[in-house]
Amino acid sequence: MIDRMHGGNIQRYVRGKSGSFKNKLIDFSANINPLGLPSRAKEVILNNINTLIHYPEPEAKQLKNALSSFHNISQNNILVGNGSVELIHLIPRALKAGNALIITPTFSEYEFAVRQSLARPIFVKAQEKDGFKIDSAKIKKFIPRVDLIFLCNPNNPTGLLLPRSDILPWLQACKKYDTVLVIDEVFMDFVEDSQKQTLIGEALINKQLIILKSLTKFFALPGLRVGHLIAHHSLINKISKLQYPWNINSLAQAVAHEVIKDEDYVKETKNFILSERAYLVENLKKIRGLKVYPPSSNFIFCKLEDTHLKSSIKLHQRLLGQGIIIRSCHNFRGLNDNFFRVGIRARKENLRLISALKETLR
Repeated sequence: MIDRMHGGNIQRYVRGKSGSFKNKLIDFSANINPLGLPSRAKEVILNNINTLIHYPEPEAKQLKNALSSFHNISQNNILVGNGSVELIHLIPRALKAGNALIITPTFSEYEFAVRQSLARPIFVKAQEKDGFKIDSAKIKKFIPRVDLIFLCNPNNPTGLLLPRSDILPWLQACKKYDTVLVIDEVFMDFVEDSQKQTLIGEALINKQLIILKSLTKFFALPGLRVGHLIAHHSLINKISKLQYPWNINSLAQAVAHEVIKDEDYVKETKNFILSERAYLVENLKKIRGLKVYPPSSNFIFCKLEDTHLKSSIKLHQRLLGQGIIIRSCHNFRGLNDNFFRVGIRARKENLRLISALKETLR
């Protein structure tokens, strides 16, 4: 079993520290929209404070209705969860999976969810020599042997986007062998041509496909915990039976209901990420000893190579002293401490990261 540490736990670093240290700390370990909360979010929270004296809507019907309009699909194809992590853990239990294929390196919660459901994880490793690209032909050979497949697309932490055209043949094999493919698209909204790459449309009619989505990353709401999945109504029915009542709190439902309507915020985010990602990649590539992998979302995967400092754990410690948190990838199955990940942030913050890396790795 691998370490369950995740990025974004800023409390770990500010506990017991001075106010000045807290104020200068920049968290690149979490892949959250650098634009911050949509403008209407705070207003919605204040307007709904009094709802806290009542139970939240048990099935989040109003939020489902808003998500239905957002995705232009039926409410019957949507299930809302307390973050996408709740849904990840429910899926193998609801489907009574005996074994599940996990393509590593990837988000560790897939493995934990599979093990906690008493299913057996089977790992296929994307190779560094191939740029961590997934061998689609190899995956197809495993489909007859498993009940469930987890695919993160774009993948965390490598940033790899597997094209839609590569995944469609998997679905044909999944249908033949009654295997369910779970595609975690929580970072898909940051992809430039996301509408051409998402498989949401396929999930509405295919009983072997589940799409995971989250408002955490794109709408900068990690503290409110709102995720959802999109699938055939028969899969929705199976998974929903395992949910606890009132799993989405009132403020989370109210805020999520409104922010997904903010078209200006959505457009601004996409443009900002596209521009700032190009800038950060260009400058990271200039740093001696750093290999930068091509990103497709709102974070960048890097490797320490030709440098005196080969450990991302040590790099993390040194940068922390300068008020910068990166995500060492040493605890991702299939990786070692040569690798780390940074989220894309605002220009001023990205400049601090570039400067700190240059200074530390020179």
